[in-house]
Amino acid sequence: MATFIFRRLLQAVPVVLGIVLICFVLLKASGDPTHMLVRQGASAEERLMVRERLGLNKPWYSQLGRYLMLDLGRSYRQERPVLDIVLDGAAVTARLALGAMIVAVALGLLSGIFSAYRPHSPIDYACAAGASIGISVPAFFLAMLLILIFSVKLQWLPLPAPEAGKLAYLVIPVLTLGMLSTALIARLTRGCLLEEMTQDYVRTGRAKGLQDLKALTGHAFPNALVPITTVIGNNLAGLLTGAVLTETACALPGLGRMIFEAISQRDHPVIMGGCLFFALIFVAVNLGVDILYALLDPRIRYGHE
Repeated sequence: MATFIFRRLLQAVPVVLGIVLICFVLLKASGDPTHMLVRQGASAEERLMVRERLGLNKPWYSQLGRYLMLDLGRSYRQERPVLDIVLDGAAVTARLALGAMIVAVALGLLSGIFSAYRPHSPIDYACAAGASIGISVPAFFLAMLLILIFSVKLQWLPLPAPEAGKLAYLVIPVLTLGMLSTALIARLTRGCLLEEMTQDYVRTGRAKGLQDLKALTGHAFPNALVPITTVIGNNLAGLLTGAVLTETACALPGLGRMIFEAISQRDHPVIMGGCLFFALIFVAVNLGVDILYALLDPRIRYGHE
């Protein structure tokens, strides 16, 4: 197992370096950020002073090396360390992402198991209709609809507030992202379980008197977890790297909104810090998924040792 994990870590290093390099090149190609940081009609001397203060007058390789050494610097706009800004946004997004994944995994797996247990039944059709609606509805529309129903009409939940830290303000965004992710997990779970139920080992067990529910949950479900784990891991990584539309609609100061505002303000250090954090999140989640693969199916682990 240690060799398996070590190889995965070695494969992740060029991925992170490549993402940092691509983001750095794109930011440099986007133009000089000092045009948005100085007053209109500023002289060349004033622009030069701003460039020197921000370190933009240094060679490109020196600026790139600073990011590769994990020195993120300070924000151009907020005059705060970029690491503090990223961690503040990550704290909000982490609570949002983990809550949404708990909702999605619980509802998605249950819906998929019920559909596979009674295929082509009213329950199966109802779950399929719900999954289709969940995949089709945009995140921002669902968030605004939930706000209208639960915050405006029923007044069960508070209206979105940008600086609110209470859990009540996370209910609507958690439900929004959780319901959207539920649909994909449910459909994939159903398909994988139905495919596993046609395998010879399940047929043999049922021929020996094994009940359908026990064959589904005790035999087919463990073998169907590998592709399901992939989808869950990808969804979790996507949520942790920021749900821009949902965070904007619900006024949450998370990672997605932070990066959106940094791009609109040409705040290069915050953009680079966010991209580096995103890369590390994806690498960590993918490594966790690979480890789960090895635990769920030892053939994967032994095949790489």
